[in-house]
Amino acid sequence: MATASLLFAAKPLPKDVRGTVSTVDGKPVAGVAVSDGFNVTTTDAEGKYCLPRVAAAYYVFISIPSEYEVPLRQGHPCYYKKLEDRPAYDFTLVPLKHGPEKEFNLFLAADPQCQWLWHVRRLATEAIPDMKAYSKKLKGPSYAMTLGDIAYSEGHRNTNYLLPVIRDEFSAEKTGMPVFQTIGNHDFEYPLTAVEEASPTISMRRNRNFEDIFGPVNYSFNRGDVHIVSMIDVCFETFGAPGKYHGDFTDEQVSWLEQDLAVVPQDKLVILCVHIPFEGMWNKVPNATKVMKLLASRPNARIVSGHTHTMKHLHYENGVSEFVAGAMSGCWWWSKNCADDTPNGYSVWRIKGNEVVSDIYKGQNFKDDYQMRIYRGDAEFGGEFEKFRLAHGEGSILVNVWNWDEGWRSEVYENGKLAGELEKLPVSAEFQAPYDGSKDWWAIGYNVGVVGRGHAPGSNRNNYCSKNYHMFKYTMKDPAAKIKVVVYDKSGRKFSCSKITTVDDYADLAVRPKYPVIPGWEE
Repeated sequence: MATASLLFAAKPLPKDVRGTVSTVDGKPVAGVAVSDGFNVTTTDAEGKYCLPRVAAAYYVFISIPSEYEVPLRQGHPCYYKKLEDRPAYDFTLVPLKHGPEKEFNLFLAADPQCQWLWHVRRLATEAIPDMKAYSKKLKGPSYAMTLGDIAYSEGHRNTNYLLPVIRDEFSAEKTGMPVFQTIGNHDFEYPLTAVEEASPTISMRRNRNFEDIFGPVNYSFNRGDVHIVSMIDVCFETFGAPGKYHGDFTDEQVSWLEQDLAVVPQDKLVILCVHIPFEGMWNKVPNATKVMKLLASRPNARIVSGHTHTMKHLHYENGVSEFVAGAMSGCWWWSKNCADDTPNGYSVWRIKGNEVVSDIYKGQNFKDDYQMRIYRGDAEFGGEFEKFRLAHGEGSILVNVWNWDEGWRSEVYENGKLAGELEKLPVSAEFQAPYDGSKDWWAIGYNVGVVGRGHAPGSNRNNYCSKNYHMFKYTMKDPAAKIKVVVYDKSGRKFSCSKITTVDDYADLAVRPKYPVIPGWEE
């Protein structure tokens, strides 16, 4: 008796990917960029497009034009269609009532990074409602970009089961705006189960779970005079070790970005959203250097990234700037701050035309004028696990201004009179006493000394002792004087602080959930 074969001849794929882009009333839309992640074309006068079919391509998608609404499905941007065996892939656009938006707000949310269900609860009760409430206070429309690490896989433990849950929290109904996603190094599938001959690389196979939930990992869209690009910059080195990766791009990504930017007018602001910062890649790895060169060829380009759970503004010599955003999850939801003491939160850029006219870092559940903390230079911070005494000396103060950037300025008042300005401390990496560097030992004192990170089994102390790029020092002329620090950002907005932060303020960081954590293995 013959044994039935388990092998079936694969049906050949269509040679081309075709379709039409039109408005809801059937009018063709010309000049729309259409892509499969490898090639880019534009629609003709009849709104039609044609791309060669690439076996490894997973989606076909459009770069949403500025003149049209962001299409939503179940509250999420839907500008893509899964490549299957179809004769055509058509897209329908709804024109904005008043044409392209001259001004809008761009929310930048790095590292939501939920590993447990109680992390999602904090995201849902602290971060998301804060975003929505703050967007209502702002003029004009708002859009948001996450900057990777939506979930938090640890070792070989796969937490991507949380991605659909987190996706629901980021719906436009809950956030008050469309939210676009960027993939990070923790958003992949572990252990790897999807094996596809059409996806020959490690990263492409691991992408699939994320793509099925959020869509393409390399894409672009337009708002006003801004072209926003999101790309994966995580390169895995092996199938078996989730921690072995580095920041870079593939040859195919560089080619795709070159094609994508080729149809974007030179007067547009280009914002590239990635997860791993360029600082450690540029001029060190080949394709990241090529991507930076493409950005530098534009008159107006910026990079936004996350990954480090710290905040930093970088200005490269080629004219490109990069903003490394503080994390929504802070120190992985153990407190309400990052390791550099940037509050759990997100940034908001106010964009007018092709310029970012203002930016602010919004701490979750803090007012937006909360931009700094002040410490005594000889204070002691920490708790039962470990303590840290500052060695900056009596009569000095330290000021952490987390969103400090070029063009900011400061004033220090003693007893109501202008007495001087802040002196920026050089970035230091000290881990042992004397603690006289730039790190924020109040934040470290809580996460390491009170919570016990680095002391608890399986936790790494170094993760909670990050460098600080925005710490300042001032030596008081009268150590007994009442102090007031005032800073002005580049747009001229004024922020002031007189409160001296002490260990008594640790109560504000305590967040361990009091409700049951379900299921039990999530303790």
